[in-house]
Amino acid sequence: MIKSFWIILCIAALLPNAFASVTAPANAPLNNDPDLKTAQALLASGDYDNAFGQYRAAAVNGNHPLAQFTLALFYQNGWGRAINRKAACEWSEQAAQNGVPAAQHMTGLCFEEGMHRPADPATAAQWFHKAAQAGHLNSYCHLGNLLMTGNGMAKDPLQALALCRPVALQGSVPAQVWMGKFYLYGDSTVRNPQDAYQWFLAAAQKQSAEAFHHLGMMLDQGVIENPDAEQTRQLFEQAAALKYVPAYFQAGKHFFAAQPDAETNRLPAEHLAKAYLWISAAIQRSEDTEEILSAQSIRQQILAIMPKTWLAELDRKIAQHLQRN
Repeated sequence: MIKSFWIILCIAALLPNAFASVTAPANAPLNNDPDLKTAQALLASGDYDNAFGQYRAAAVNGNHPLAQFTLALFYQNGWGRAINRKAACEWSEQAAQNGVPAAQHMTGLCFEEGMHRPADPATAAQWFHKAAQAGHLNSYCHLGNLLMTGNGMAKDPLQALALCRPVALQGSVPAQVWMGKFYLYGDSTVRNPQDAYQWFLAAAQKQSAEAFHHLGMMLDQGVIENPDAEQTRQLFEQAAALKYVPAYFQAGKHFFAAQPDAETNRLPAEHLAKAYLWISAAIQRSEDTEEILSAQSIRQQILAIMPKTWLAELDRKIAQHLQRN
């Protein structure tokens, strides 16, 4: 068990403004090709339609690997069009076959999840291995995950840790999160909550939304000694503010379950407003049917006690947060 005193160390900065109205320009991979430079400039300016046309021409007519991968990002991120993961994976696989390491990693994910072809973890492992060998080091941790679970490969939890640990020690935040997950949720032969906590803490100190969420879950589930409700809310809200979707429901639920004010016996106004914000975000973004139903139930309870005059402003803040890149 881990003393909850140390959990506060992972709050490395003040909670960012989760509902600020800021839209950052999308950035695609850079290249010295004049045509792709024009396409990159169009994309950076937000001219998605013309940028897409330039990239598509280079991808189709010139069989340009970087253009193919950028088209995958268009579909993956919804740049100027609806998100289409199947199309993203199809373009990613073309770029992967043409040697783009990031595309090889993405293609591994596509095969692992069965996005554009039937799920094939063995083929996913091959792509992760190619990407890792080409310098996409976080692919070692995804390969490690297949080894940890025995999915598409012979199960080898120790080798999974051995592949991912050097990348995490180099400071890779995704690798540090993977190490935390391996030690917390991995094979029973290697589980170690103390080590999981240390890896999540290292990633959270670099503002990893997923790490904040897992630390919150460790507090919520009693893995950490003397759990503190305020710290738990802080961790989930930090993750939610960084748009980590699984944290929306947890943040909203914990704000709604906060202790009522001693004098009024009512939930403090700030907690009630935040409960509504995060629960509403969960309803709009979660893909978990049971979670959505639970969130809808909590939202009805909130609406029964929240002043109706708050709704317009809170709904505006939710929309701003969800639209922000």
